[in-house]
Amino acid sequence: MNWRKLFKWLKYISLSFVALLLIGSIIAHQKFIGMYGAHTEHVDHTKLVPKTGTVIIKNVNLLSAEGDSLISNQSILIEKGTITAIDSTSNTSTRANVIDGTGKYLIPGLIDTHVHLFQSPNDLLLYLANGVTEIRELIGEEDHLKWRDEIENGRIGPKMHVYSPRVGSFETMEGWFMEYSQGYKNIQNAAEAKKMVTTFHDEGYDGIKIYSQVSKEVYEVINETSKTLKMPVAGHIPWELELSDIWNSNQNNIVHFEELMNALSREFNPDRVLGGFFGKEEEFLQFVSRRSNELTNKLIENEIALSSTLWLNESFVRQPFEIKKVLKEVQLEYENPGISEGLSYIPQALGWLPKVNRYKLKEGLTKEEQKEYEKFWAAYAKACQMLATACIEKGVKIMAGTDANLTPVVPGFSLHDELESLHKAGMSNSQALQAATTIPATYLKSNTGKIALGYEANLVLLDKNPLENIANTKTIHTVISMGQVFDRQLLDSILKAIKEANDHSRTVNIDEYKRKE
Repeated sequence: MNWRKLFKWLKYISLSFVALLLIGSIIAHQKFIGMYGAHTEHVDHTKLVPKTGTVIIKNVNLLSAEGDSLISNQSILIEKGTITAIDSTSNTSTRANVIDGTGKYLIPGLIDTHVHLFQSPNDLLLYLANGVTEIRELIGEEDHLKWRDEIENGRIGPKMHVYSPRVGSFETMEGWFMEYSQGYKNIQNAAEAKKMVTTFHDEGYDGIKIYSQVSKEVYEVINETSKTLKMPVAGHIPWELELSDIWNSNQNNIVHFEELMNALSREFNPDRVLGGFFGKEEEFLQFVSRRSNELTNKLIENEIALSSTLWLNESFVRQPFEIKKVLKEVQLEYENPGISEGLSYIPQALGWLPKVNRYKLKEGLTKEEQKEYEKFWAAYAKACQMLATACIEKGVKIMAGTDANLTPVVPGFSLHDELESLHKAGMSNSQALQAATTIPATYLKSNTGKIALGYEANLVLLDKNPLENIANTKTIHTVISMGQVFDRQLLDSILKAIKEANDHSRTVNIDEYKRKE
């Protein structure tokens, strides 16, 4: 046998295998980042130029600092991005950009406290086009920190608060996959937890994002370390924890009414199974009703705010059964196509369209089984609504949040849907506005959320009165972000540019989902 020749062939085979593995890894990586919107054409934001300089809005109806009434015939002076005068006289300046507010309504810029940009910088423009002048990113990454800093230095976009990548506790191999495919940070013990929180702090993240799979040990150390570093903690209620573990932690924000509902679901089921009320929906809703009073009292007592995502929760009962109808109701043409088209072979991927929808029913169910799932999802949404109503009635601090980019939550547009859901759950129009302005601004320690002297000029000028109908927040005439003026023509140009970029990038035709205007 010619051993030299054999080794030569083995070497070639090994090199070929390594090359194929490398090529496969590159292709897989490109698929993964494409699922998060990385390959969608970027809009050139430098060509979308707002007006700058001194601004005067004359003769406008403005929302009071308390957010519960309108003050008519006011003039607002904005200098260097700050509100410097509010009075009933017409401030004039030959150097000012004058906006006639006659018959219009001025409110603070809206704040979405739960978004996911992923790798979709066009979303920054979508928020501005919808009057959302401030956002909190809850699965942060390096690019988001960069965009935040660029916006602070003049790039157009909403003011950003960037929380850390989501934290979970997994076994080694699962943790590697979750880190690679879904951006988790896998923390398995106390030492790793302390080191990671310190790293997040040093990298410039504004807070810590807790996810469901965090172990109790890791959760406790994250809270201790973040408190020392004065970093807020927000996120889910980890599956290993009881509600009582949350009350005295450093976690002062629970995201989703759904998380409260899931915690009660684990209490309801002795085996602590997620969705453990399947087949016992009526009994579970009665359980939620009994527990809601104590729950809301604890939230208030421990000064824990909620980020809502109610509209998303309400969609769960519809998506498995009428996803095409749901997609026709949202602004799908503005959603990053990489995200909406998804990947069918990744569990819990972000896909929106029927074949990849993350909430679709498993195949092969009988009609009777489908009805059982429909009953389950209806109770799921109902429980979230019940908790929302209880929190509203009791006075829990609620901040509007959408979970933007999850199916079918279109960035920017969805915050207006969220305000309508909060109104239907029991908020007055004034309370709904406060949930997207003063309350989150106070929580985020942001000098925004009010029309008052010395506050940043993040404002939205509306054609119709939002205190009469909360849906009137959609009637946007002009957006002012940190003193930069985006008139209706520029806002329309932004939307047009995003739609064109999406159309150039999509691989699946979405004409069948066009909305009826």
